[in-house]
Amino acid sequence: MDLSVVLLSYNTRELTEQALRTVFEAAPGLAVEVLIADNASRDGSPEMIAARFPRARLIRNERNLGFSAGNNVALRQAVGRYVLLLNTDTIVRQDTLRTLVAFMDAHPDVGACGCRILNPDGTLQLDSRRSFPAPLPALCKITGLSRLFPRHPVIGRYNLTFLDPNETTEVEVLSGSCMLVRKAAMDQVGLLDEDYFMYGEDVDWCYRIRAAGWRIYYVPTTEIIHFRGESGRSARLRVQYRKTAAMSIFVRKHMRARFRFFPVWLLHLGIVIHGALSLAAAALRRAALPALDALLVALGMRLALAIRYHSDLRPVIGAVESLANRLGVAARPTHWLVPPPYSDTEWLAVHLVPVVIWVTAMALLGLYHRRRFSPAWAAAAVALGFAGVVTVVFFLKAYNFSRLAAAAAWVLNTALLAGWRLGVAALRRSRRPRRRRVLVVGTDEAARGFVAAVERAGGTAGELVGLVAALPEERGALVSGRPVVGLVSEMTELVQRYRIDLLVFSPAAVPASLEQLLRRWGRPGLRLALIPGPGAAVGEAAPPPGEPPLIELNLRG
Repeated sequence: MDLSVVLLSYNTRELTEQALRTVFEAAPGLAVEVLIADNASRDGSPEMIAARFPRARLIRNERNLGFSAGNNVALRQAVGRYVLLLNTDTIVRQDTLRTLVAFMDAHPDVGACGCRILNPDGTLQLDSRRSFPAPLPALCKITGLSRLFPRHPVIGRYNLTFLDPNETTEVEVLSGSCMLVRKAAMDQVGLLDEDYFMYGEDVDWCYRIRAAGWRIYYVPTTEIIHFRGESGRSARLRVQYRKTAAMSIFVRKHMRARFRFFPVWLLHLGIVIHGALSLAAAALRRAALPALDALLVALGMRLALAIRYHSDLRPVIGAVESLANRLGVAARPTHWLVPPPYSDTEWLAVHLVPVVIWVTAMALLGLYHRRRFSPAWAAAAVALGFAGVVTVVFFLKAYNFSRLAAAAAWVLNTALLAGWRLGVAALRRSRRPRRRRVLVVGTDEAARGFVAAVERAGGTAGELVGLVAALPEERGALVSGRPVVGLVSEMTELVQRYRIDLLVFSPAAVPASLEQLLRRWGRPGLRLALIPGPGAAVGEAAPPPGEPPLIELNLRG
């Protein structure tokens, strides 16, 4: 067995499917086994893997063991000469596995190697290769000096930004998102350290591999695309805590021996301070929207109570009462304007409980995550909160008076909470035009020329996501600096996953059947355009100024 590919799955079903597909497409020419451990995913990942990839060996962990322990379950079963640790949020290029295995075969003293790791926009991820944490490089990174002077060999040492990213280089640390390890080296130094739940385990593994006498290399002759942190986007506070804890574990394990005369307690203090500041900043960012909404709900409730018990209405109500008495109609509505004789504590509850209910409703409907600036969902959340307030009042008979106040608060809070989001949305639209998300279909000369022209123009009004190819071996390749993100056969999935607004076809890639063009690949409003050939008539307003012209395909179903 040449290679054991080990992946860890946790609630990334679509990305996992994409990664496995690219791994199997890159496997021909090698004896490869694929082992995937699933950390008790709840999104149907294990069922998808079992149904669509029967050649992969699926290991179902009963709970979320973390990155190190979860991967170790599969690593213990690996039998290949080499083991590839690979994230599920990656796209592997057709030649990646063969290139890395060939490099290791040619360099028997190398214990681990990694390739160039790209962001989806084609830029290099800095942790493709880096150095071990040390006091001065860490200080330069934390203070931002490394961003100001990336080419300085001391200031830029943490991420090795002073090195040419296109040169094969011996390094200290590789990214655990794609790391090929010699099985003999792994057997010598042991598996991933399970003290690290998430983050830091790749640095620790590289440290132990180098300490055992093996060399580690960065090999940029092939690359993968890494969608970086997709499974942790909704848990940033927890992610930041894990990163801080990992730094502390590494310092405790390895820095004492490496820097005998440096006060290690000072490093721990720096880690604690940096982690605390990062956590505080993340917490403040996360709490900002709920705090703003809570203040506005409290204001809405206060205004609603003022309207409900407004003393200026008493003369009007008195006049109505006098007229009703003269007409012989018994009506005494003035008691409606008299506030209940509540204590200060009870009035505090009257104000605070609705705030808690409404903010909770906002959170339940995703207003502090993916829908944070949606006026429509804010209005729906206010309606849901009103239902909650009325329900609470129904069961608390002493507060029955407040149902009318709650109705007024419903109207006011809808205006306040949906209103500020509507204002922000309008301001964002006015300050910068919406950038269309563009996908180029085809990898021929016309597509390459179009991508190169867009790059030269700076892509001022559109975000070029990548290209779509016809052949599996093109997946993950770079075309004029942009990645091939998928195949024509996966068009519907690609259009929806990347939220594409404009599909640009090279002439050779236009589908033979017009029915395919008419159905818009399941995304209403998707625009279609064709890269023109020589002498073709170009539709107006298709490209922004300075970018290459396009022929609009204004088809109607």
